[in-house]
Amino acid sequence: MSKLDVLAIGPHPDDVELGCGGTLAMAARQGRRVGILHLTRGERGTRGTSEQRLAEAESAAAALGAVELAFLNCGDGALRTGEAEEDALIEVLRTWRPELVLGPPARDRHPDHERGHRLVAAAAFYSGLAARGNRAMAAYRPAAVFSYMQHHSFEPSFVVDVTAAWDAKLAALAAYRSQLFQPGAAGGGDAPEAGELGAGELDAAQPGTGEPDAGGPGGGEDGGGAGATGGSGTRGGGGTGGSVTGGGGAATKVASREFRLAIEGRARHFGLMIGAELGEPFYSPVPLAVSDLLALLPGGLR
Repeated sequence: MSKLDVLAIGPHPDDVELGCGGTLAMAARQGRRVGILHLTRGERGTRGTSEQRLAEAESAAAALGAVELAFLNCGDGALRTGEAEEDALIEVLRTWRPELVLGPPARDRHPDHERGHRLVAAAAFYSGLAARGNRAMAAYRPAAVFSYMQHHSFEPSFVVDVTAAWDAKLAALAAYRSQLFQPGAAGGGDAPEAGELGAGELDAAQPGTGEPDAGGPGGGEDGGGAGATGGSGTRGGGGTGGSVTGGGGAATKVASREFRLAIEGRARHFGLMIGAELGEPFYSPVPLAVSDLLALLPGGLR
């Protein structure tokens, strides 16, 4: 394991890919070292076995260009946020020493997402205290922690143009055959080609509304991983959700065609706001530093 530029953390496999997969892929293509950490393995999810979900997570991370992938066992469906879980996450932060951390939002439909936000925020701060965690490891605090959007909407602090990396995001979502609806496949159960979810399917797509049961995009409504704290390093990527018609098993909200369409609908909505085709929104708890005002222009210089 080695130093990362960006570390994305999700409560369940597929939360990261749904929330900020395009941003991770963009960073990787720009030469940044990116990694993914899943706080659980999705063992209590409605669909898919833990073995399936592990394999899907590895394939998804590879599609995004992640150079590191690990899992913690913080308890799917009842995500724990105690000192032991904080220390396990602190160890990951001190090992990979990411400049930037992307994590779940403070308010969301799934309680594990909100708990995950608190865990990430606490560990990122405590990691900078020499008296916390493994004292044999040098204290380290990431420069910033930003939140990606899941089910509930929020007013974003900034939006990343992910148009050029959308194919990688689609490839990562295609890895979650047991969890997510796969457009263009017989019965919705097999992975589509990258970019197959096109404009022709967007008539039914809607951006997330922020209402508790509005059906906005954001993964993991049926559970994530479980077990005692501890990391497991392996290269790849992550997933949570379900597929109404594909992969077998019970129907779930995140497995529906409507949910899959909403993923792109939301990206197109926020992309439009910044003069791009597709965008991923983020929240920053503190003001962002700006050294070049013209770099902020929507769509860039004309």
